[in-house]
Amino acid sequence: MKKEIPPIFQHHLETRLGADQPDAKTSGITFRAVAIGAFLSLFIGAVVPYTNMIIKGTVMAHNFSTPAALFVFFVFVFLINTALALLGPRFALSRSELAVVYIMAMLATSIPTIGFTENLLPIIAGLYYYATPENKWQELIHPHVPKWIVPQDAEAITYFYEGLPQGMALPWDAWVEPLFYWCLFICSFYWVSICMMTILRKQWVEYEKLPYPLVQVPLEMIQDEEREARGPNEKRSLIKPYFRNRVMWVGFAVPFFIGTANALSGYFSFLPHIDTYSEMRLFRNSTYLRLDLNLGLIGFAYLLSRDVALGFWFFFLLSTVQRGVFNVLGIQSAETLSRFANSVGPYLAHQAMGAMIVLVLSSVWMTRRHLHAVYRKVFNRDSSIDDSDEIISYRTAVWGLLVGLGVMGTWLWQSGLPLWVVPVFLFGMTAIFIAITRAVAEGGISVIRTPLTPADFVISGVGTSALGASGLTGLSFTYVWSANIRIFFMPCFANALKLAEEIRGSKRGLLWAVFLAIAVTLLSSVWSVMTLSYKYGGINLHQFWFVGVPHNAFNFIAPKFADPVPASMSGWGFTALGAVLMGLLTYIRYHFVWWPIHPLGFATGTFNIMNWVWFSIFVAWGLKSAILKYGGSSGYVKTRPFFLGLILGQVAVAGLWLIIDACTGKTGNVLGYF
Repeated sequence: MKKEIPPIFQHHLETRLGADQPDAKTSGITFRAVAIGAFLSLFIGAVVPYTNMIIKGTVMAHNFSTPAALFVFFVFVFLINTALALLGPRFALSRSELAVVYIMAMLATSIPTIGFTENLLPIIAGLYYYATPENKWQELIHPHVPKWIVPQDAEAITYFYEGLPQGMALPWDAWVEPLFYWCLFICSFYWVSICMMTILRKQWVEYEKLPYPLVQVPLEMIQDEEREARGPNEKRSLIKPYFRNRVMWVGFAVPFFIGTANALSGYFSFLPHIDTYSEMRLFRNSTYLRLDLNLGLIGFAYLLSRDVALGFWFFFLLSTVQRGVFNVLGIQSAETLSRFANSVGPYLAHQAMGAMIVLVLSSVWMTRRHLHAVYRKVFNRDSSIDDSDEIISYRTAVWGLLVGLGVMGTWLWQSGLPLWVVPVFLFGMTAIFIAITRAVAEGGISVIRTPLTPADFVISGVGTSALGASGLTGLSFTYVWSANIRIFFMPCFANALKLAEEIRGSKRGLLWAVFLAIAVTLLSSVWSVMTLSYKYGGINLHQFWFVGVPHNAFNFIAPKFADPVPASMSGWGFTALGAVLMGLLTYIRYHFVWWPIHPLGFATGTFNIMNWVWFSIFVAWGLKSAILKYGGSSGYVKTRPFFLGLILGQVAVAGLWLIIDACTGKTGNVLGYF
């Protein structure tokens, strides 16, 4: 009897191997893909600060969902790439090329706002501009500031906040030196992130198969039609399958309609505004629960496994009860944390920090076999370990990581931190950043914040007397890149490596595309913020960036010069408590398969910012549970496009109305967050 592969499976295999695909003969890392990605990076770097500071509309680059990148990519794939396909198939970008374009745009979104630029410039200028006899910054902080870290021209700083006199040129000379050293530091951090995520990629993507929910929409947008999905004589459609799915467009329409109605109510006061949230006051009004129905977040949460989603909302509610009980019983800490630490209180912040440390350590333990393989490849030159599918070799990643950390450590030391404190700071930084990156890759959380900033971790851990005046000053400058980390480079690059699976052939050339995206976005975002500030005056643009951010950085540090703070023993105690509980939950998770709650929620789901997120996760968890119970896996597959449409619809309506508001001059027309 002759054995053959059934035709339908043969077609599937041919498709997966590249038959009848645009990628079959073309590498994804082409000149045109990199050029388009660079243009989108330039656009994001230059335009996003304008939307924040002038239009003051929906923020598109504040969270890990990178809506700015998703919006411009949607416009490009749905409109421009489809138009190119009409001219001929060879003109349209292939799936691999589109992956390169989105990777560059996504990484660009992590830079211009909270990620770096809009923090950097107001902080290094605000130290001198806002110094007054009352806050004593000039007396306490200024003598310990390295001259290379901030601009030294008082007139240039004043005009940055108040606007240039008519006809005067922008004083770039005053900024060249500090911008050079800051770009050196941030590029070292980006390089460290690239090396770390390269080392962890195979473990997370191939072995643990983390879901990476935040890149599922762009992944769907770039997929081509498989051969078995059409008849043998049918031509390939010019429109991607994602955009031909009616269920997706139904999901798209819901947030698009609500967003449009709310945007119009901003223009016409007689139109009603559709509110999708309410509050519940609890524990004698000492705390509250926010019931926020965010359709985009529901879309992301629907992609999570149910145990992860359950962990997020369950542990947030549990932490709310804990906080309420502490408030009622008067269990409070005298410790003062920074503005961007977890605002649920020092005890719970330290508890979450302990859980985060154990999350990272347990992740390292789970990765031990892979890390041993990396070690053999780097130091034993073991040819049986294949790293050809990585963006850089393991050897480059390991040595590059050490060099990058060395540059960062030297920079921090020269900025004022005592040499022995630098490793403590870098440990706290690494634990926080890897834990949040893991939460993004596995939990799809787009709105998150750290329990303690690295500066809080150091001050609580060793006290301020051990730091000295220069050390405190150096810590204040870490607010530029490690305090308000609602978005930063490392999780975005982890998502980029997931998308890179779509790139045909060697991925080594992608590194240069990443470097180009970083360089272009740094230059364009600095140019944009500087130009807007010197034209309109920073204090006239945005109160949070130009007033709040520099005051948050230095008001937290200044009182500690005259009133030193000892190491927080209660903080250490709650850190240990969080670590023990997280260790126990992790043990239960991996030894009892019936346990339904993922411990990731205990480490990252108890933050105050989760008050804006938990209810949407709860709704998505409930819907998914019901669909799987009554419709099975086929029901989930059929409804998945609807929830992907919710995500894209919310991004699209926000981007569209930013364009409309820019044309009409309307400001403050905010359509939620995601």
